[in-house]
Amino acid sequence: MKKVLFTIQEYIDKFLFGRRCCGCQTQGEAICQNCLEHIPFAEETENYGIYGLYDYGNPIVSHAIWNLKYKHKGQEIKLLTKKSSVLMSEIISEHLQSSSQEKITLVPIPQYKRKTETRGFNQSLLIAKWFSKEIPNSKVLNILIKNKDTIPQSHLSDRKARQKNIANTMYVKNNYPPAGGKSTIYILVDDVTTTGATFLEAMRALKSGGAKNILCIALAHGYKRK
Repeated sequence: MKKVLFTIQEYIDKFLFGRRCCGCQTQGEAICQNCLEHIPFAEETENYGIYGLYDYGNPIVSHAIWNLKYKHKGQEIKLLTKKSSVLMSEIISEHLQSSSQEKITLVPIPQYKRKTETRGFNQSLLIAKWFSKEIPNSKVLNILIKNKDTIPQSHLSDRKARQKNIANTMYVKNNYPPAGGKSTIYILVDDVTTTGATFLEAMRALKSGGAKNILCIALAHGYKRK
């Protein structure tokens, strides 16, 4: 159903209205090459092992994420994941801890079941799948579950409130224990990270399931919350 939904929307955009760049309105791709090349990458986050690839303050990036989550339009995000996959691969390479080829497992941040049913998809799962097409030796495992319908993190104004809101809400699915050795690196994937509270909770869940080698990479890094 998700594939049909996105296919129909993309057909309407491209063939009925004509696709235009969301940055400069030039007809052609959802983000033209010139605009794509000028989107800034994000600064480092405040948490070790947590990365944001793009600056969420960039209007093209925020527009692309909004379009995916609320308009069911994925073309802009596909272009962003393809371009940023090089940076993502560099980040992963810096954290590889052996000379042997490690298995890269992309784990999407989970949504509460009701939200996924309402929206029709989990945007983090889609982003992870699009990244997996660009990252060699990677696969997607949707092994985390969120067991509580929390307040959206974006609705909370400070770091402590976000940490309390998300605490102890995730766990690893039964029969999917993460590999405990260093031969597998787990990459938690989300659309946006701000304080890192959601990633830290997901890391806790993976570690409690046995994972040892974990990184967190969001497509975008939002503004700081104190």
